[in-house]
Amino acid sequence: MKSKTKKRLFTLISFVFIAYFIYIIFSQQPRIDMLIVEKQRVQEKIREQDAKHEQLLYYQSIAGTDEYFEMMARIRLGYVKPNDLVFIDAKE
Repeated sequence: MKSKTKKRLFTLISFVFIAYFIYIIFSQQPRIDMLIVEKQRVQEKIREQDAKHEQLLYYQSIAGTDEYFEMMARIRLGYVKPNDLVFIDAKE
């Protein structure tokens, strides 16, 4: 008789532990989903910063050259070379 009681008790305890672990897994799922979205957002920011870093390294490599001055004149002052096509935004 003790053997049946021990077996039932072991089965009941096993069931309780399994149910508890399943509950924990499902209760953590929204947090996991939120962290996955946050990770993707941070990875996108990292890609943007890497691109910005590469651009700054390029600027540093050409600093003080004629190419740099020409690029800055085009970007900041709006200068164009002869025969360049100029597009004007009608909304401005």
